[in-house]
Amino acid sequence: MIYDGTIKGRFVELKSITLDDAQFSFDIRSDEKNRETVGVVAKTLKDQINYIKWQINEPDDYYFVVYNRKGEKIGLIGLYDIQGDTAEMGREVSYGNCVEVIESEILVEDFAMDILGLKTLHSVIYANNLKHLNNQKHNGQKPVRKDIRSGNECYYFVTELSKDSPKRRKLAKIGDDFI
Repeated sequence: MIYDGTIKGRFVELKSITLDDAQFSFDIRSDEKNRETVGVVAKTLKDQINYIKWQINEPDDYYFVVYNRKGEKIGLIGLYDIQGDTAEMGREVSYGNCVEVIESEILVEDFAMDILGLKTLHSVIYANNLKHLNNQKHNGQKPVRKDIRSGNECYYFVTELSKDSPKRRKLAKIGDDFI
């Protein structure tokens, strides 16, 4: 589904993915350092294009390209499987620094709360994605259970949405160092 607008933060902006982003999304997800932690990776660029075509038409499924302050594409993040007042946040992959990653997550949380009226997000992080698991730990998140997704062991997290979260306090504390 396309969100017709730009979600702006101090360090990053989010825009809905389009077919023009297919090569970038294919490349970042296929990158050797990312492909083991992002779930199922498209085998070809054509497969990625077909996925984006499907996603754009899927109700209650938002997929964003993350841009840094220079206007460079640095990541992807999604919000999908919306049911009632909850959704899954994921499809996250980034070349950005820690501030850019944290802010992209906060912007999706704000979108979920302010635009969609959601109260809870859940996410799944593969057990081999130690960097992202460490980020969750430092943001005060603890997994609620282990699971298997796409044949891989993963951890399931639940986030009660709030404008005052450890993640937001962390960004406020370290963000000024990146200006």
